[in-house]
Amino acid sequence: MVRQDYPSFAEIDLNLFHQNIDLIYRVAGRRKIIPVIKANAYGHGAVALSAELCKRNEVHTQAVGVLSEAAMLRKSGIAGRLMVLDGILPTQAKMAVELNLEPVISNLEEAKRLSRVAGKKKVSIHFKLNTGMSRLGADCQTAFDLYKKIIGIKKLRVVSIMTHFASSDCDKLFTNKQIAKFDDFCDSLSASGVDLPPKHAANTSGVFRHPSSHYDFVRPGLGLYGIQEFDGQNTGLSPILSWFARIIMIRDLKKGDPVSYNLTWTSSRKRKVAIAMVGYADGFNRALSNKWQAIINGVRIPQVGTICMDNCFFDVTGTEASIGDVITLIGTDGGKTVSAIKMARALDTIAYEVLCLIGARTTRFYLKSGRVVGAPSRIYQADKTFT
Repeated sequence: MVRQDYPSFAEIDLNLFHQNIDLIYRVAGRRKIIPVIKANAYGHGAVALSAELCKRNEVHTQAVGVLSEAAMLRKSGIAGRLMVLDGILPTQAKMAVELNLEPVISNLEEAKRLSRVAGKKKVSIHFKLNTGMSRLGADCQTAFDLYKKIIGIKKLRVVSIMTHFASSDCDKLFTNKQIAKFDDFCDSLSASGVDLPPKHAANTSGVFRHPSSHYDFVRPGLGLYGIQEFDGQNTGLSPILSWFARIIMIRDLKKGDPVSYNLTWTSSRKRKVAIAMVGYADGFNRALSNKWQAIINGVRIPQVGTICMDNCFFDVTGTEASIGDVITLIGTDGGKTVSAIKMARALDTIAYEVLCLIGARTTRFYLKSGRVVGAPSRIYQADKTFT
């Protein structure tokens, strides 16, 4: 390791990132990709990864969640097409036009609002249909008339029709029902004489589990980052993020010595405990207290005691751990691996949450062929030196 100045840091392997894109593109039948990079690219760093995506001919449009994420990318020099998945607030319509964004539209009010502030521009929008998620999107019962009204607004251009799967990772029957509803809607529009724009629906599990949902584009999220959050055959996706914390102190304990808040762990005999510079403020969840095993120098080590805001404790008895060494929280060391999915299961949640919550104090380093490229970047901080 050469990151001596950073108490908690992550390494993102850009070679694996591109390999995952290649795999998704092949499985999707060489259809264009709309990569989802919302929530700081699921905790991996949106600016750096968006810059990588801009180099790929396979990428059609990049998708963020909210306008502030798109604004940050624009400020950082990202000039390509940006879709705003969650739509825009009434007060954000003008800024969306100024930043040349492509909002996802679910109702007529949103469309009219954009038209009023469009000026001389023709604003590109994506029309969303609710087929069963019941979150965003126009309801099937009213969507036909709504779509015809929206395409009649001269200052708007519908550039795609989309839907979102509720359980494509685990429920093929319900997903097939969603696909059928989406197909019925598009077929009814086509039968009425409407020229349809491109269609997209498939998230990562849709790409791998539901070929009939590939349509014109696919819209992967977690799969870009190498995580397979669905059962079945190993797809070959490779996790791109490793997460480390550095040891600030090592303490020798005798039998009966307690550790950390609320005395949830007591030394049963002479033990050596390392204090690591990572805590729940960094996303190392307090609920992992006394449940997680990390790795140091190829040896698994249990986390002990209550995880604090800034620090946590690991039993390093029998290892050669020393101050300044790094502990692998997620990743591989000496042939042993700890994964984001395993951490998620220990927390009774999903890998999405684990990755998204890796905090602002964790500096991200980007690697190509094992070497750091560009300058390190922090969450939501533009890094114009990245290449």
